[in-house]
Amino acid sequence: MKIGFYSTMTGVPWGGSEVLWSRVAHRLLAKGTDVTVNYRWWEEEPSELQKLRAAGATVWPRRDPTWRSWPYRWKPPFDLEDETKHLQRWIAREQPDGVMVTLGYHLNPVLPADELIRRGIPYAINVQSVSTETLDDQYLDEFRTAYTHARKVYFVSQENLDRVETNLAVKLDNAVVIDNPFNVSWDANPDWPANPDCPANNVQWRLACVARIHFTSKGQDVLVHLLKQDKWRDRNLSVHLFGVSQGNLRQTQDLIERYHLQETLLIAGYAENVEAVWANHHGLVLPSRFEGAALAVVEALLCNRICITTDVGRNRELIDDGETGFIAPAATVELFDQALEAAWQKREQWHEMGKLAGERIRQRYGEDPVAAFQNAIIELARTNG
Repeated sequence: MKIGFYSTMTGVPWGGSEVLWSRVAHRLLAKGTDVTVNYRWWEEEPSELQKLRAAGATVWPRRDPTWRSWPYRWKPPFDLEDETKHLQRWIAREQPDGVMVTLGYHLNPVLPADELIRRGIPYAINVQSVSTETLDDQYLDEFRTAYTHARKVYFVSQENLDRVETNLAVKLDNAVVIDNPFNVSWDANPDWPANPDCPANNVQWRLACVARIHFTSKGQDVLVHLLKQDKWRDRNLSVHLFGVSQGNLRQTQDLIERYHLQETLLIAGYAENVEAVWANHHGLVLPSRFEGAALAVVEALLCNRICITTDVGRNRELIDDGETGFIAPAATVELFDQALEAAWQKREQWHEMGKLAGERIRQRYGEDPVAAFQNAIIELARTNG
């Protein structure tokens, strides 16, 4: 049996949307299943892709279709084929029994679909993130064909599924909502930080924003404009930004300096140990404008921490507003200020609310999402022929 993985990732060399399929690929390789990967060419190949090569996967680098649209900074050291020819050669040479297509964003086209349909090779789609942006109807037939011919279309939240069905103006009877893997232990229980309201402790209430620094999706700019208000400056609260930059680190740094927020909003860099983050913070704050299923939310809940976030992606499915966290209707300064204010008024209850959050996430989320998805992919390949 051979499984093909095709990822549409283009914005950065590697991201959260790549975690699920790549972990499944490693498990398949460990069990002796052949794996072939089709991934965008990068001047410096992502280390995770290198690990898959080392484990035995064949990796086919491809041209990004957007290179046709604007000048690109890097020139590949080899002649990359036209996308269509490349896909045809990949599929013809590798002859996978099934292909999993992962979309980092809902408007990414399912480029392998036509060739897979023509050859009768079963494929599935995994949509990792959906925003409010809508599909132009000139692409409607192309997208409908790709989605309706897929054996399954996997979403990471019901909200994302609903949005895509609206975009396509069809009901997807082949749609399934799945869980994403996380980077903390299932029984995570980091120590609760010292109580800031005890004068002897001389510490602050600390919230962590765990997300790539990207205003369009994660909304760190909302935090800037919220925390520059006098009422938040005068409170014993600090927010720490954990994550790599996806284009807005300099703006964040300059805004912090402009509004003199150096003691209130701090850039903490990338965190390797997520549980260690929660051992030093009382809760998550994440004003996302759109999400699939934010791993930061799942991990914070598993670590018994409250989440203050927005009503996007899977947040409403995992957080009970006012009981295990606080949900703003949208990522505006006014609405998110209301949610943060509600949380602040209950700050003495954050510890107990976090314990309840940990109990409920374990009732609503799978302990081993990778194993569940691996089984689904194997079943997909078995339907070939």
